[in-house]
Amino acid sequence: MTTQQIEMFLSLANHLNFTKTAKEFFTTQPTVSRQISLLEEEMGFPLFVRNRKEVRLTYQGAVMVKKCEEALNTIQAGIQEVQNMEHNADMELKIGCLEGMDLDIFVSPTAAYFNKSCPNVKISVERRSFGELRDKLDSRQLDLIFTLSFEIKYLKDIVYDEYYPVQAGILMPAEHPLAGKPDLKPEDFCGETFILPAASDSPGRTEELQKILEKIGIQCGNILYVPNQESILLNIRSGKGLALLDNSWREAYDDRYAFFPLSRDAAPLSVVCAWKRGNLNPAVALYTNMLKEKEFIDVFAN
Repeated sequence: MTTQQIEMFLSLANHLNFTKTAKEFFTTQPTVSRQISLLEEEMGFPLFVRNRKEVRLTYQGAVMVKKCEEALNTIQAGIQEVQNMEHNADMELKIGCLEGMDLDIFVSPTAAYFNKSCPNVKISVERRSFGELRDKLDSRQLDLIFTLSFEIKYLKDIVYDEYYPVQAGILMPAEHPLAGKPDLKPEDFCGETFILPAASDSPGRTEELQKILEKIGIQCGNILYVPNQESILLNIRSGKGLALLDNSWREAYDDRYAFFPLSRDAAPLSVVCAWKRGNLNPAVALYTNMLKEKEFIDVFAN
C-alpha cells in the first residue's frame, strides 16, 4: 500500500469517476483502475462497485475513506514534525558513562561536536557504576550509555555500536614493588590480590578475571570485592591490591599509578555505546548516526 494508492482511492471516492481521477494524477484511466485493484487485493475486500453506468463505494469503501484520510493526515503531521525538528525544535538527550572513564577521550569531543551541530538538543552527561547504567537505561532515565563490551550480555533489548577498542591491563600504585621491576612479565603477578566490583554491580566479572589471568599464566592470590569502580581506585591507592582495568580510565595515564598492558588476544575489550531498541527519541538517532560517521572529533580544531 502506497501513499499514492491511498490518494487515488480518496480522489475516486470523491469524484466517483475514473476519468476525473486519472486527470488529477496526470495518468490514464487503466492505470488508476489497476492501482485501485491492487489496493483492494491487499486489503482483502472491494472498495467500489463498478459497472458501465456508475462507480460507487461499497460499505467497506465508505469505512476506509475516513480511515485513509486519518492516515494521510497522520503522515503529513509526521512530515511537518520532522521539518520543524530540523529547524530548531527542542530535544533532550541524556547520556550515561562509566565512572572513571576518561570523557575527554571517549565522550566529550563527539558530544560537544554534536551540541554545536544541533544546538537545539539539550545534552546531559552523568557518570554511573555498571549497575546504575543498566538500571537507568532500563527505566529510560538515560537515553544511551557508554560502557564496556563485557556488559552487553547483561543489557536487555538494546542496540549497540562498538565505539572504540581499548587495551586491558593491570593497574597498580606507582610505589608497588612490581611497578619499577625491569622486564616485568605476567607471571610476576602470581599471588597478588585483585580487586573487583561486586557481582551486584557487574555480574560475571570473577569468571572474566579468572579466564584472562589463566590465559596469561597468572595465579590469583585473592579477590577483594568492592561496591563499584570508584571503590577499586581507592583500594588500589590504599595498597589493598591490583585491578584488571583498561586505558579508558584516566588513571592509566596518571603517574601515581603504573599500568601493565595486556595484549588484545589475551583480553579483547571495547567501549560500546548502547541504547534501548524501543527508544524513539529522535535525538538518539541523530547522535548515534553522527557517532558512527565521526568517531574521533577535535571540537576545538576549527
